[in-house]
Amino acid sequence: MHEKHASSFHENIAKIRRLIVHSSLVPGDRLPSERELAETLSISRASVREALRALSFLGIVETRHGGGTFLCEQDRHRYIEILSEFIVTKQTKASDITDMLRLLERMAFSEVEPTLQRVMELEAVVEDDRQFRQRLIFGLKNELFVRIWSEVNRFFDGLESDDLYTLEERKRLIEAWRGMGMPE
Repeated sequence: MHEKHASSFHENIAKIRRLIVHSSLVPGDRLPSERELAETLSISRASVREALRALSFLGIVETRHGGGTFLCEQDRHRYIEILSEFIVTKQTKASDITDMLRLLERMAFSEVEPTLQRVMELEAVVEDDRQFRQRLIFGLKNELFVRIWSEVNRFFDGLESDDLYTLEERKRLIEAWRGMGMPE
């Protein structure tokens, strides 16, 4: 896809998604016709069709032959996966993904209560960067945060780069937790 076309394609999808939100449509609701969408959004009917096909492929809408296009029921966390596909593009720098993952993990580190059991669990996997980071994240009770982390981590895994943290950094993180005065 040509870069300019890709940009307008993503913009058209975003316009339809905003319309869905602003119209307060819920799963099962019918979207306006292609003609109405084209007029409302000031885009061609071909562009509307193309965007609706993409949204259908992603499971956001369902087009019923002769019946119109309807908003589908969604797993509330499926949107994180869908959004990540649009946010992370070929132009996204590897350093941005790495920095984002580090930010998320530092947030998790400050939110997970440093109990003796958790410290022991991290110490048991301190040699393995991936297991260390997973053990830290899965200590969180916030399912949405874990899902966001999982998506960013999926892109990090695709970079085929070295560990995110050195062994020394992982050991320092554990020591920082110890210094916080853990409850027994």
